[in-house]
Amino acid sequence: MKLSYFLILSVFFVSSAFSEETKKVSVSGQCTAEVAPDRGSVNFVAERVEKDAATAIKKATELHESLRAEFKKLNLKDLEFSSSEYSVQERKEWEKNKNVSKGFAARLGLKAVTHTIADLGRLMEIAGRLGVTETSGLTTYVSDAKWMEEKNRCLDAAAKNAEVKAQALVKSLHAKLGKVLQITETSSVAPGPVQPMFMERAMMKSDARGSAPTPTIEGQKQSLVQDVQVVFLIE
Repeated sequence: MKLSYFLILSVFFVSSAFSEETKKVSVSGQCTAEVAPDRGSVNFVAERVEKDAATAIKKATELHESLRAEFKKLNLKDLEFSSSEYSVQERKEWEKNKNVSKGFAARLGLKAVTHTIADLGRLMEIAGRLGVTETSGLTTYVSDAKWMEEKNRCLDAAAKNAEVKAQALVKSLHAKLGKVLQITETSSVAPGPVQPMFMERAMMKSDARGSAPTPTIEGQKQSLVQDVQVVFLIE
């Protein structure tokens, strides 16, 4: 039994001595990048106010469908639509100490999403020409696919940055950098939607459905910060 204890202790001391002799260096690497958005969206509301709800719904639907049809004529690549709003409400105003009905308002929302941010301006020009007076929610953002591509590129750059720093450290000590013992991704900043501008009702009014100018839309770049921690052996 004593012999077994002696052998176990001997192995422990040898392993400990080997661990103490293992020389290593731990460095951090960082990459920062500005990523241009590759997707944009905007919301259009077709609204009509009429004396009865049925007429309001009919005219709002006609405007909504005309908007979709004109957008499709542009043959824009990757243009997607989704319904964003539908409501029918009675409009009332306070007159002579009582609520007076002014008719019914029907609203149909159409959200447009595209990979070509500059095309959003063309959509807004068409909406103004057709008589759409409410446009909002203009947003640009980086798609998941592009963000992952940029993140992987930045990870590679951060790892190389860590290697350069480690080389500089061991060179000053007249040593040689060995293999990578461990590498850890420590942080990265996730993207979020950016609203470069917010367009309210009054901003999209055109004169008697005349031609409205085509606004220039520029997406705001988003910051990507990627950190890694790398442990190298020293030979």
